[in-house]
Amino acid sequence: MQIQRFVLGPFATNCYVVVGDDPARCVLIDPADNGPALVRRLEADGRIPEAVLLTHGHYDHILAVPALQQRWPGLPVYCHPLDVPKETVEYDMGQTFPTVAAFANLQPLTEGQQLTAAGIPFRVLHTPGHTPGSVCFVSGDVMFSGDTLFYRSIGRTDFAGGSIPQMKASLQRLADLPGDYQVLPGHEGATLLSEERRSNPYLRGFGF
Repeated sequence: MQIQRFVLGPFATNCYVVVGDDPARCVLIDPADNGPALVRRLEADGRIPEAVLLTHGHYDHILAVPALQQRWPGLPVYCHPLDVPKETVEYDMGQTFPTVAAFANLQPLTEGQQLTAAGIPFRVLHTPGHTPGSVCFVSGDVMFSGDTLFYRSIGRTDFAGGSIPQMKASLQRLADLPGDYQVLPGHEGATLLSEERRSNPYLRGFGF
């Protein structure tokens, strides 16, 4: 499995392009922004996305989806239903942004779901706390943690839909997973789950 990281948008959100055995097929995780440029890069690399996987529905993780679906009509977008609002736009600081509800070919994610796209298997872990529908995607020994778990930190819980009790339970679940994983978060750099068990105050129970 080959993973490319692109840091996109004003919030420096990580978008991951995941490629399996076939270099022409890929999966995009959290296509955050700069949609036209992302399309051009995929075309230049000779890659066709087969799915978009969203770790959660905040607009800074989804803004490139319209450009991707315009270029590749029918491209499925996977998101947990709890992060699909009824409204199709979100208002923030006087600006409007699309929400997941605005996208075509939405596919639901569920706890424990096993899905395969571009020949790559993913397992879905529902990890609410940052948002009600936050998920982590696990493929092999790699975990795409979205805004649930960062290097030495975690995602915020003070936005609408955030929950400290849910976040505590989700972090405990991740800490209790057997083995080790490379953790690729929604912002900043990669880490290891073993390192976070040792050094992240939130996983050690005294960060809140």
